[in-house]
Amino acid sequence: MLFNKPRNQYSNLGIHLSIVWLFMFLYRLVFVSKNSSFFPDFGFSDFLVGSWFDLITLSFFYLPFIIVCTLPLPDFVERYRKIARIICYLPVTVLIFFLNAWDVAFFSFTRKRVSFNYFKFLFSENEAGGLAVDYMTEFWWLILLFILSLVFIFYLFFKSKFLKIKMKRWYSWSLFLMVLFASIITGRGGFQLKPIDILEVTKYTDVKNAPAALNSAFTILKTINYNELERKKYFSNQRAKQIFNPVQVTNDLRLLSPKNNVVLIIFESFGSMYVGPNNKESFTPYFDSVLMQSMYFEHAVSNGQSSMDAVPAIIASIPSWMKESFILSSYNLNQYNSLPNILGEFGYSSAFFHGTTNGSMRFDSYAAAAGFDRYYGRTEYGNDAHFDGTWGIPDHHFLPWSIDKMNGMKEPFLSTIFTYSSHHPYTIPQDFKRPLRVGVDPICESLNYADYAFKDFWEKAKRQKWFENTLFVFCADHVGPTKRKDRGNLEWSFKIPIAFYHASGRLPIIKSNETLQQIDIMPTIIDLLGVNTSYFSVGSSYFSQNRAPNMSFYNNNIVSMGPNIKPFIWSEIKEDIPEQNRNLALKIKAIYQQYINALIDNKMIP
Repeated sequence: MLFNKPRNQYSNLGIHLSIVWLFMFLYRLVFVSKNSSFFPDFGFSDFLVGSWFDLITLSFFYLPFIIVCTLPLPDFVERYRKIARIICYLPVTVLIFFLNAWDVAFFSFTRKRVSFNYFKFLFSENEAGGLAVDYMTEFWWLILLFILSLVFIFYLFFKSKFLKIKMKRWYSWSLFLMVLFASIITGRGGFQLKPIDILEVTKYTDVKNAPAALNSAFTILKTINYNELERKKYFSNQRAKQIFNPVQVTNDLRLLSPKNNVVLIIFESFGSMYVGPNNKESFTPYFDSVLMQSMYFEHAVSNGQSSMDAVPAIIASIPSWMKESFILSSYNLNQYNSLPNILGEFGYSSAFFHGTTNGSMRFDSYAAAAGFDRYYGRTEYGNDAHFDGTWGIPDHHFLPWSIDKMNGMKEPFLSTIFTYSSHHPYTIPQDFKRPLRVGVDPICESLNYADYAFKDFWEKAKRQKWFENTLFVFCADHVGPTKRKDRGNLEWSFKIPIAFYHASGRLPIIKSNETLQQIDIMPTIIDLLGVNTSYFSVGSSYFSQNRAPNMSFYNNNIVSMGPNIKPFIWSEIKEDIPEQNRNLALKIKAIYQQYINALIDNKMIP
C-alpha cells in the first residue's frame, strides 16, 4: 500500500535510487563474506567508503533516469515519461546488479575487480559456454540472489505512482537544476580537478581492502575508454637511467653454454601456499623433489594476478603495471624483445605449448607476436578423445606429448610449456586412475593431479638425449584461489616458486631469504646462457649488480615484498613515505616511469 500512494517525482526518484544503493551494499556484504579470506579486517569505515563509491556510481549510471524524472515537461510529452523511466532505470539496474554479482564469484580467481576489456575478453573466450555451466552449478545461490533482487526492484518500480511536474512553475526548474548539478558533482566524485578514478580509493581505505570498497560497475566504467597511459615525469630521463637503466647487457657467467636448450614450464596456479619442499601443506611432492635439486627461489613473487599478466612478464620481462593486461592493452603490438626473438638471433628454434583450445587467453596470438616459431594447442594435439569437455587436453596427456614435438625441433631450442589442469573448474580426467589427495581448497586435488602429470613429463624428459644439455626453468603464473583466512594477505597473494635446473649441477645454491620476480626470469636466463646481447627489461638478472626491487601490481598500486619484511605499497598519490622505504620508493618510481614511457613511445628494444 505504501507504493500505491501517488508521490512526486523527487520522492520516487529518491526511493528508487536508495533501494538500488541498499542492494549494492548487500552485494558488497556478500562479496566480503564470500571472499573473507582476503578481507579479514574489512570494517565499518570501509563499508562507508564503499557506499560513497556506490553513490558515485549511481549518480553517473542513473543520470538519464534522474533527468527524465525531474525535467519539467509539457503535457503532450508527459505521456512518454513513463516509458523513458523504464528504459533509463530497469536495464541499468540489471547491469549493475549483474556486474556486482559476477565479481562475487570472479574475484577469488584474479583478486581484482573486473575491468571492461577483461570482461569483454571473458565473454569472447572459446570456453565461455562450457565454463558458464560450471559456474552456474557452483554459484547457483548467487544467481538466485540476483534474480530475487531484480524481482523486488521490478515489483516496486511498477507499483510506484508518479505525480506530474508543473512545467511552468519556477521552483520546478530550480529543483531540476539543483538535482542535476548535485548529480554531476557526485558522479565525478566531488569538486576536484579530475573525476575520481579507481586509484583514489586508496586515499580512504587500506590498499588490501580497496577491491571490496569498490564496485564492479565503477571499475567497468573507469576502464571502458582506457586506451592511453599518461607520461610520467618524476625524473629527467638521465636521472631515471642513473637510478635504474632498463637497457641491459649480458653478464657472461660462463656457467652454461649458449647452445644449451631452454625449457620453460609455467605452472597454472602453483602458488606457494600448496607448493614447495619446505611446505608441510604441499600437494606437489614430485615437483618439490626437483625443486630441491634446483636453483630454487622459495620466496619468489608474481608481478600480476592473472595468467595473461604472467606470460609477457616471464617471456619478455613486460609486466602489466596498468589497468589492463599487456596482452589486452592497446600496446600489445609494440616492438619489444623477448626470449624467442633474442635467442632466435643465436640459432634457437622455438615453440609455445598450451593444451587448451586454440585461442584460449589469446596465447596463440601472443606467441606469434613474441616471436615463437610454432604454437601447439588442442588443434595440433589432434586427438579430441582426450578433450576434457571444458578447456582442452589434460596435462597428463599433453605434457608427455610435448616432448615428442620437442624431439623434432632443431637444437638449440626454446620451448615454453604452460600447464592448465589446475585451473578452475579443476576437472580430474576420468581416465586418470592414480589416487589423489584432497585439501581444504578445491584446487588442492588438481594440484596433486598436475604433480603426477609433471612426473610423467619429467621421467620421459630424462630419457631424451637433449636432457643433459637443457636449462629447465619453472615458474607459476599466479597464486590460485583460496578460502583460507590465513592465506589471504598480500604476501600469500603473490608468493610463487621460481627455479632453474640444469643436470650438470653447476647452478648456484640460493639462500633461503633471497627472492626473484617473473620479470627477472628473461635477464637471468640470458646471463646463464651467456649469449652476448643487449635488451630492454624493467626486471634484472639475479646476477646483476643493480637489482630491480620486486614490484607486484595490486589495485593500481605497486607492492614490493620480501621474506620477513612488511610489504611496501607505493602509489602515485602516496606522499607520506617512511624514511626506511625512501630509497626503495625512488627506485620503484624510476622503473615505473621508464616502463610507462617506453610503452607510450614504443621504445622497448635497445
